Amino acid sequence: MRRSTASGEHESREQFPKDASNLIEVSRWTLLAPFLLAAMLPAAEPDWPAVKSKALETLVDLVKLDTAQPEGNEILAARYLKEKLDREGLASEIFEAAPGRASLVARVKGNGRKRPLLLLGHLDVVAVERDEWSFDPFGGEVKDGILYARGASDDKGVVAASFHVLLELWRQKTPLDRDVIFLGVADEESGGDLGITYMLAEHRDEIDAEFAINEGGKGVFDRDLSYTRFEIQTAEKTPRRIDLKAVGTSGHGSIPLRDNPIGALARAVGRLSEHEMPARLNETTREYFTRLAEIAEPDKAAVFRAILTDEPTADDYEKLRELSPVYNSMVRTSISPTILQGGYLKNVIPSEANATVDIRALPDEDPERLFSLLKRVMDEPAVDLVPHRQTRPSHSPSALGSDAFLAFERVLGRMYRSVPILPAMSTGATDSAQLRHAGIASYGFGPARPEWDLASGIHGRNEYLYVKPYQDYVEILWNVVVEIAGTK
Repeated sequence: MRRSTASGEHESREQFPKDASNLIEVSRWTLLAPFLLAAMLPAAEPDWPAVKSKALETLVDLVKLDTAQPEGNEILAARYLKEKLDREGLASEIFEAAPGRASLVARVKGNGRKRPLLLLGHLDVVAVERDEWSFDPFGGEVKDGILYARGASDDKGVVAASFHVLLELWRQKTPLDRDVIFLGVADEESGGDLGITYMLAEHRDEIDAEFAINEGGKGVFDRDLSYTRFEIQTAEKTPRRIDLKAVGTSGHGSIPLRDNPIGALARAVGRLSEHEMPARLNETTREYFTRLAEIAEPDKAAVFRAILTDEPTADDYEKLRELSPVYNSMVRTSISPTILQGGYLKNVIPSEANATVDIRALPDEDPERLFSLLKRVMDEPAVDLVPHRQTRPSHSPSALGSDAFLAFERVLGRMYRSVPILPAMSTGATDSAQLRHAGIASYGFGPARPEWDLASGIHGRNEYLYVKPYQDYVEILWNVVVEIAGTK
């Protein structure tokens, strides 16, 4: 009886752990099932009419905040966006490089299988001469499908769209293989010392990523708002500005002097202005002109194909310049005198004259070798060449075969099948220079602009942004982000 009881007890003890183990296993699968199922399902689609409306509302609110350089005061925009994130329960942090010079970081976590994706746009805007504007630059007026405001195109449209993409990832609980990081960054318009440079130096872990999507590229549309092409910025030129200073003997204008500083400066500036740096292509510009040749009219296509040969001639490049001065700037380091200062009376030879030259270098141009060459080109011992402090480092273009670039091609190819997609090199500068230099492959893509006015008032008066293309951009950006970061 005792043996039987003992045997029965022994059996029940063995059976209990076995059953409990099964129950625990079942419970574990029950708890994990929703997450596993979510990972297997495609990402939930946002309510696009609502999202696009909210993205425009956020953009209008942002452009009403005066974050113009040189003060910047980006803290206004950072706090505004942080309050929105706080209401959603999404953690964020403000980083101030100096009082009021603020950048905002927020993150939606992925499963960590791949390195993060960074979405960034700058919170500052360039200065405004209000008397030159036809409307209040910080009024945020939307009229006839166009938003009129400083920062609408550069760069608060990118900020607001990236912000709402992050919010939708959070709200939809989108399964992600990568963390997606939002960075509303300060001080881009002055070179980034108090923004991206500061963040990379002091808070790299907060924004470290494999890929970044920034400003720089764009869609282009015609009069009926249909797209004619998309440009993905994978490279950019870097500012290498210089000051020239000539010193000589002051005297009466009636007595010519050989060391007249205005004469020396004029000769130096003239030689620099006439000097043309050698043309050369990188991966981005070679592919840009290759794809452009496939869609261009025959006479233009012939020019593009000519510069793609092994030994293009000076005449080939002259024909490229005739097509567009932008094309010419894309293939060489450019030199443009922009400021001349000297003299104060019509009958007095001054003792000093000064000039500023705006140089935009190809991404890999060595600054020291460049300045040494320009000194020889000037051939004026009395003229000193003084480089400006460099804020944008030399860097390599972002690869065209990366997961990020291919994601742009796939998404745009699905959404707009017949529209050409071109890699592009900006002739202007962005924070992507610092990111690429730091090893974060950066791709520029912003709201579309009209074919007849690609500048859209950027850095000038009467800046504007078309609403429908901007709202299209929000949806495109969402799809690109999910393509790059979403769980496959």
